[in-house]
Amino acid sequence: MDFKREPGYRPEPCRECGSGSCNAPAGKRAPNSDYIMRQTTLTLALGVVFSSFAYAETEPEFVGETIVVTPTRTARAADEALAATTVITRSDIERSQANDLMTLLSQQAGINVARTGGEGKNTAVYVRGTATKHVLVLVDGVRAASATTGEYDWNALSPEQIERIEIVRGPFSSLYGSDAVGGVIQIFTRRSAGPGVKLTAGSRGTRGLGFSLGGGDAWRYSVEAGRESTDGLPTFSDGNTAYGFNRNHLSAGVDGRLTPDLALAARLAQSWGRNELDPATGDNDYKNRTASLKLDHRVGAQWRQSLTLGNTLDRYTSYSPYVPARIETRRNSLSWQHDLSYEPGQLSLGLDYWKDHASKDNSGLLDERLANTGLFAQYRFAALGGEAQLGARRDRHDAFGGQNTWNLRWGRELTPGLRVTAGHGTAFKAPTVNDLYWPSSSNGPYTYTIDGVTYSDTYATGGNPSLKPETSRTSELGLRYGQAGWGAAVNLYETRVDDLIEWKPTVIPGGTGSGGEILTTYDWQPENVSSARMRGLELGGHARWLDWDWRAGLARVLAVNLGTGRQLDRRPENSLTLSAARTFGSHGLRIEGSAYSRRLDVNGTRQLVGYGLVNVAYEYALNKDTRFGVRIDNLLDKEYALARTSTRYYETPGRGVFVTLRYQPGK
Repeated sequence: MDFKREPGYRPEPCRECGSGSCNAPAGKRAPNSDYIMRQTTLTLALGVVFSSFAYAETEPEFVGETIVVTPTRTARAADEALAATTVITRSDIERSQANDLMTLLSQQAGINVARTGGEGKNTAVYVRGTATKHVLVLVDGVRAASATTGEYDWNALSPEQIERIEIVRGPFSSLYGSDAVGGVIQIFTRRSAGPGVKLTAGSRGTRGLGFSLGGGDAWRYSVEAGRESTDGLPTFSDGNTAYGFNRNHLSAGVDGRLTPDLALAARLAQSWGRNELDPATGDNDYKNRTASLKLDHRVGAQWRQSLTLGNTLDRYTSYSPYVPARIETRRNSLSWQHDLSYEPGQLSLGLDYWKDHASKDNSGLLDERLANTGLFAQYRFAALGGEAQLGARRDRHDAFGGQNTWNLRWGRELTPGLRVTAGHGTAFKAPTVNDLYWPSSSNGPYTYTIDGVTYSDTYATGGNPSLKPETSRTSELGLRYGQAGWGAAVNLYETRVDDLIEWKPTVIPGGTGSGGEILTTYDWQPENVSSARMRGLELGGHARWLDWDWRAGLARVLAVNLGTGRQLDRRPENSLTLSAARTFGSHGLRIEGSAYSRRLDVNGTRQLVGYGLVNVAYEYALNKDTRFGVRIDNLLDKEYALARTSTRYYETPGRGVFVTLRYQPGK
């Protein structure tokens, strides 16, 4: 396998180990054998909780006033949150007619996305300029990222599986532990209220079929299932062969009262399918699953507790012609939280526990089990004429020991509708299993010739058990105003991340071979090597004007590697999002615009030019139960790039037209 088909080319960093060369094909993951974790600790905790249950209640209904739970781990009105918070509702998802999570998130201020190819390919989400691994992703309250890469697979869920998304910006490790450096994105799975059918067809051979069913009274149930597929795009802009993607998905949920005093909510979200990649890399099969069982009860008028048991699976099977492999993450988790309400505030105390089993077969075995225990406390109280939120947490991890984090936020209403907020907090990102324990291996030699000179390179990789966590500190200031019909907000922040973990090559000259070729070994290992600083400004607003609903977001982010002084890869300094929507009787129209300034890539050595996109979504109500929709992505057929290598650009979609027919009685 010739990794240097052209001058200056290096393989993309591996999605698993992060290096430029390893036993897992670049951009791929794969699973291993089944494993069922012993759950003695979970069983003991569950028994303690059940023995104390006295009164239970279900989760709050998300109707009328917008309620969020992610900023505080308790339900409260979104406009009372002390952190910058955005909610994407089920209605927003349906009106946008978005085909994937990337499309939904790309319209949010302060969030940038990148993808190395077409649908289903490796996708990165950057919140406030931090790395994609610096956003914590929860699905129904359960941590959903891979233990091996430390990142969430943004292709794992279909928009049809999602009820709503809460996006909270800022450091939240004091509430959630590792990963919550740039923010938290929590996805709540679909809760269908009745039967429904959706058909989709469009550009690039896109087709989809989905069913949903829900109902019940004392016990409510919901089931959603479907399949989407696409013929895809070439990997690179100069390619001719398209590589497709398909996703089968199933979501189910049930909630109600076991007794008048005990409530239960169970959720399952699963997807599986095949991702086609170029022959040198090989296709892969994948399977992702998150499952949760939540119990709520109230001990008394001022004391409420909840228990959430979680299980996640992240499995990839690679059919690489060179190093086929199966890599898998299984995680069992428990969260036990107590909320005590009394004058003058509310105290939340909790325990989070999770245990990961990461395994890899073939070409270097990996079989690691790591556990983390976190204890947290948060107090909300009146202070300085407003409200304050003070939190602290202690995490204990098998690999690196203990880590302390804290957070202080404050907000005050200056005049009716005008509120100021301020905060400072710390966060951390734990080393991944791959960072710590990736098997030592050597690939090569790979021989190539440039300008008549023959080179022979060998790539060695291996984890580093001595790594420390990445740590951060953030300060921010916000001001928002709202009244009937319109509102605006501005947020200023600065985040510094230290001890960044990067896979760095040590170049080992090997002299000259028997054929006169130049021998070189690149020994890749992760190290705590650098620091980064993100300074940002976020402006957002919404208004009802001329019978249109208008939204706008402007973000400026200076995300700089302090070692090199360069802007971090794939983070534009300036970005703008706009949308306008209106209903004309049976017709609905939505127009989306976005613009991004230039970005850097390939460790700051190459440039991606700025670009702008326009999308349009139209919907027509055939009758009260049936709607016909058309979405046009990249209406102006703009050529642009989201990522590149030293010499080539990854392909991005041109104009795409997608038609949807949705039948949903009672909608």
